[in-house]
Amino acid sequence: VRDFQSVIGREIRKQAMEKVGKLPDALVACVGGGSNAIGMFYPFLADESVELYGVEAGGLGIETGQHAAPLCAGRPGVLHGNRTYLMEDENGQ
Repeated sequence: VRDFQSVIGREIRKQAMEKVGKLPDALVACVGGGSNAIGMFYPFLADESVELYGVEAGGLGIETGQHAAPLCAGRPGVLHGNRTYLMEDENGQ
């Protein structure tokens, strides 16, 4: 998945060099729902000058219970055969 999604990061790298002549100072990607972050970050892992930030949806805030933040408030579960952190109830729904 990382290799297929890395087109995102390669395109960012190419366009940054073409448009501004340098790598970006930082990259921000959503996490917790797929492979967007690793696809964007992978081509920049060796570049210490580029800060990498992964963020997840906060909704109305963790304390409200009305959020979509599986990494902070989820629990381990299985989705499509993959064990990951999920937002689910006590019945696995």
